[in-house]
Amino acid sequence: MAGNSNSGFLILILIIVAFGGTFWVRNLLAKKAAFKVVRIFYRHNALGVEGAKTLRELGLERLDVIQRMIKPRDYKQQVLQMLIKQGVIQATADGRFYMVEERLDQRLRYKSNDLLPNARS
Repeated sequence: MAGNSNSGFLILILIIVAFGGTFWVRNLLAKKAAFKVVRIFYRHNALGVEGAKTLRELGLERLDVIQRMIKPRDYKQQVLQMLIKQGVIQATADGRFYMVEERLDQRLRYKSNDLLPNARS
C-alpha cells in the first residue's frame, strides 16, 4: 500500500514538472519571437509613419489554415498582437504598420540594434 501512494505522488510530481516545462518552453519561444519581430521592423526601417509597411511587406501576414497545420508553431503573430496592444507597433489609416522605438522595452531595443546590420531570421 505504501508503494502505491509513493508512485501516485511521483506521477503527480511528473505531471507538475511537465506543465511547468511546457510553460517555460512557450515563454522561451515567445521571447525569441519578440526579438525576431522587432528585428524585422528594424531591418525594414519601419520605425515611423514614413517607413510604415504592410504585414505582407514585413513578412508577418497571418498564415492560412493549411499553412498553420503544416508549419511548426510560430509565435510571431501573438507577439505582434501583444506589441500592438502595448502601443509599440502602430497602424496607419491605410493598414501599414510601424514601430515606435521609444515605447520598445530597452532589452529588445539593445538586442535588436546589436543584431541589425547582418541579422538573419
